[in-house]
Amino acid sequence: MIERVKLFNTDALGVFAQASDNAVFIPLNTAPRVKRVLEGRVDVDVVELGLGGIAVVGAMIVSNSVGVMLPYNVDEEDVRRVKAVGLNVARSNTKLNALGNLVVANSKIGFASPRLAASTVKLIEDTLGVEVVRTTVAGLHTVGSALALNNRGFACHPQTTDDEIRVISEASGLRGRRVTVNSGYPYIRSGIIYNDGFALLGYTSTGIEMAEVSSALGIE
Repeated sequence: MIERVKLFNTDALGVFAQASDNAVFIPLNTAPRVKRVLEGRVDVDVVELGLGGIAVVGAMIVSNSVGVMLPYNVDEEDVRRVKAVGLNVARSNTKLNALGNLVVANSKIGFASPRLAASTVKLIEDTLGVEVVRTTVAGLHTVGSALALNNRGFACHPQTTDDEIRVISEASGLRGRRVTVNSGYPYIRSGIIYNDGFALLGYTSTGIEMAEVSSALGIE
């Protein structure tokens, strides 16, 4: 399922929420209307995270079908909420808190900013149960905002180089394509909430962008 929606008073949906094949993570005290929209469209648990009062959940966490990496300073209640849906959970060992902008993973492989320390990459690998490859996307270290990856394919920033696409394709065994969302917004993962079965795009996304995302991620 692929659909345009109005959520969080922004088209940058992926900044505020992040999905895996087990759960969608959203800010604590999200408006009931937004929760109803999500619960009516996704067949996974909708989990609220406090993150010390920070609402940009999608930019702050890394998740896949195995686990979730949280910022280093979250409280035990957020850890408990993640464990309640049967996922591994760990707190990051870096003060680079916006991990969702720096890392993206599916159930088999992850890609991370070259700026992350080796110890942080190892902790992510242990928590998510995947190998993590360091790379850039479109020359950017914010890999998690510029690359959307599921188990069927990937969508990347329109300025992603051929060499970067080759690295991603060879490591993941998947095919991908350069796309935009929200009428030309290049930071693809910041603009969508998705997993293997659905993709929710900002309401200003065009029909062509929806078709490109659908093709890239293998979502109908």
